[in-house]
Amino acid sequence: MKINKLVAITLACTVLLIIRFALPDIDGLSVQAKSTLAIAAFSIIIWISAALEDVISGFVVLLLLCLFHATTVQGALIGYANSALWLIVVGFIMATSMDKSGLSKRIALILLNYSGGKVLRIYWSIATVMLVLTFLVPSITARVLLMLPIVMGIAKAFNCKPNESNAIKAMLLIVSICGTMMSMAVITAHAANPITAGLIEKNLDISISWTLWFQVAGLPALSLAIISIVLISLMWRPESLNAHDAKTYIQQEIKTLGKLTAKEIYTLIIFSLTLLLWATDAIHNTPILIVGLASSIALLWPHYGAITWKEAQSHIPWSIFILYGAGLSMGMALVNTGAAKWIASLAFSPLAGLSIEWQLVAIIWFITALQLIFTGGGPKTTALMPIVITFAMHNHTNSLIFSIIIGMNMLHQYILPVNNMPNMIILGSGYIKAREMIITGLIMSFVSASFMSVMVFTYWQWFL
Repeated sequence: MKINKLVAITLACTVLLIIRFALPDIDGLSVQAKSTLAIAAFSIIIWISAALEDVISGFVVLLLLCLFHATTVQGALIGYANSALWLIVVGFIMATSMDKSGLSKRIALILLNYSGGKVLRIYWSIATVMLVLTFLVPSITARVLLMLPIVMGIAKAFNCKPNESNAIKAMLLIVSICGTMMSMAVITAHAANPITAGLIEKNLDISISWTLWFQVAGLPALSLAIISIVLISLMWRPESLNAHDAKTYIQQEIKTLGKLTAKEIYTLIIFSLTLLLWATDAIHNTPILIVGLASSIALLWPHYGAITWKEAQSHIPWSIFILYGAGLSMGMALVNTGAAKWIASLAFSPLAGLSIEWQLVAIIWFITALQLIFTGGGPKTTALMPIVITFAMHNHTNSLIFSIIIGMNMLHQYILPVNNMPNMIILGSGYIKAREMIITGLIMSFVSASFMSVMVFTYWQWFL
């Protein structure tokens, strides 16, 4: 084990023991709450440092919840009964079927073909592809991995060299940054969104529909993505490229795919029906998980489905499933023991005298800055949303909208390569440097927090 990971584990264990056994008795903080608080502090250090693999850290959290009597065995496992967690599994089944059937690649190439090989049009075509895939592929990582070969193919057609082409840098940044921003719009587009929805459902006893999430998050997220495309195209002005070669490459790839296969047609029908049912859930009141399970069954159906279970299960991130399940259980323990209420009153007490608008603005800027220490929107959401929801519950009548707004803003992870899996993927392409990503990410983070602050006083006034 590397020294830095060993140091992180030692620090996490030390903090755990100090909070649990050395912290004096505090009014409003029971022994159970103190145990849960100690485990939460341990978990955050482990998640920030990535000192343990996801599966191991998840198991350790479950073990500690039981050993320190923070909750019962049933309470430690309650996170795995959360519908939001199973929505992640459904999402990856759907993403795998899109990939294996070839439908996702065809959609990407067709939309890129409409650009006519012109660089600025390619930017917007790539953004359009990411937008379409946001509704169809419930994983930002899968969407970025899907687009990477396309962008690399364009780089090859343009004869662009690594670290030299502004055009390719802009395309990669649009895929990563704009794709992440678009993920805020749809509850099924990022693993962190169902986690937020699940925590809200458990704490507020309110089930969040696909439609409600989109009403609150859709316009701000997509507007921010458009602004970011313009800014990225200005920051990384494209050099003069041979548009004819790029157009030729795209057309050759489309020709190679041939006509729509039976599996592509079947997958397209299932996805279209799924999207229709998700978008109209306010009418038929069918939970999004039920729709997702029905779609998964159709996609996995023997002989007729787009994929087999063997193909699907190898692409499902079971490590994330275990980690987030443990995180949800810990979040519930924080709430049930009163630890979350205590933390919320302590951490957010300076905000209590502010209006709901300025509270939202302050928290949005705070969680945007916290991307520097968290390794993804998922862990940040898992660690912080129980505290935010508790604060909202005890300070606002409309705690649901307050929590959704903060939850969607947890996805701002643009600066460091380790902040977000899409960042790591595009950095691995070799066409962009870490320093260039950091500079762009800093600007996009500032723009994001500023834009969302404006939304608090404009668009979100309709809901607050």
